[in-house]
Amino acid sequence: MNKIVMLLTNAFMPDPRPFMEALSLSKAGYPVKILCWDRGEGLPGRELINGIEIERIRLKSTHGAGNSQAFFLAILWLKMLWRLRKEKCDIVYCHDFDTLPVGILMKFFAHKKAIFDSHEVYSKMLGAKVFAPLKAFVEWMEKRLIGLSDAVIVTCENMGQLYSSYGVRAPEIVGNWKNVENFTFPPSVLEEEKARLGIKNELVISYIGNLGPERIIEPLLEAALEDSSIFLIIGGDGPKAAIVRNAAGRRANIIYLGHVRYEKLPLLTALSDAVYYGYERSHSMSEFNAPNKLFEALAAGRAFVGGDFGQMGKVLKEELCGIALDRFTVESVKNAIAVLKDKGRLEGFKSKAMQAALKKYNWHIAEKRLLKKMSELTGGA
Repeated sequence: MNKIVMLLTNAFMPDPRPFMEALSLSKAGYPVKILCWDRGEGLPGRELINGIEIERIRLKSTHGAGNSQAFFLAILWLKMLWRLRKEKCDIVYCHDFDTLPVGILMKFFAHKKAIFDSHEVYSKMLGAKVFAPLKAFVEWMEKRLIGLSDAVIVTCENMGQLYSSYGVRAPEIVGNWKNVENFTFPPSVLEEEKARLGIKNELVISYIGNLGPERIIEPLLEAALEDSSIFLIIGGDGPKAAIVRNAAGRRANIIYLGHVRYEKLPLLTALSDAVYYGYERSHSMSEFNAPNKLFEALAAGRAFVGGDFGQMGKVLKEELCGIALDRFTVESVKNAIAVLKDKGRLEGFKSKAMQAALKKYNWHIAEKRLLKKMSELTGGA
């Protein structure tokens, strides 16, 4: 069976999407190794997680370093190429564009298959710290390198359409969908965790994810500071963590958990009534937004409060599983909370969410698409 080495530019703590894909491929018989970048997290250089071999390259840097990150990426690529030279692998599986140059070099100089799995459109993720000429160069490179991949996998339809306009043939949509069974818990377990967190009869709203500048968390915090009948569970790291920590210090109905390990996330989602996802509409990635939070909410059968744009807007409108906001303001978030407090409406959202997860947006469907694409690439070997 063809051996796969996945490349990641995070430390795999673990990263949900690569983890799910690695587990599915391993279960299907493909030996899988993940080669990733430890920027200073201090995780083990090598470890085995659920049968998946993890190797971390230690190279001190930070996320969001701007133009200087190009220097660190160049060093990382050289280190990855050196490690891959020693690997007896058949497929280099590149997660996001910042690992793709390595995969393309391995394809042409080491005769490996190169898969490109796009979580985001990389050129649109570059922030204000990156010079405009460098952004233009990255976009130019995207348009040329992606088409050289042996297979292209995307998270949503809009991303697939963009890459098709680049000349990519048949990009496969493998969504960030989840297993319903992983988000299902006995009532006693949920009640025990609620008691541990201090939750009583409040409306429970959670957001556990990146607290970057494009995540609009302030209106939700403001609403909770004024309304003790709602209970917020916030987790994650990023520039806005200080804002959350400050709010949590002011009110007992807001808890900030800091970084949350992924294995804990399903339980925290399941004990919530609704999952919140505030995202800046003007951000260049908004039209491609297909967040993990949405599909975690569906898998748990929980209402979702998000934007009326991108993939999440499409799902909210089609599945009627929550509330789609045009803008994230204190007023709009308060209005959404008022709707969620209507138990009939809330239960309706939850029921629709579970139906959507069972019928459309679950990992079993995504897994079949992934394995089909892999079989096509390897000739069924």
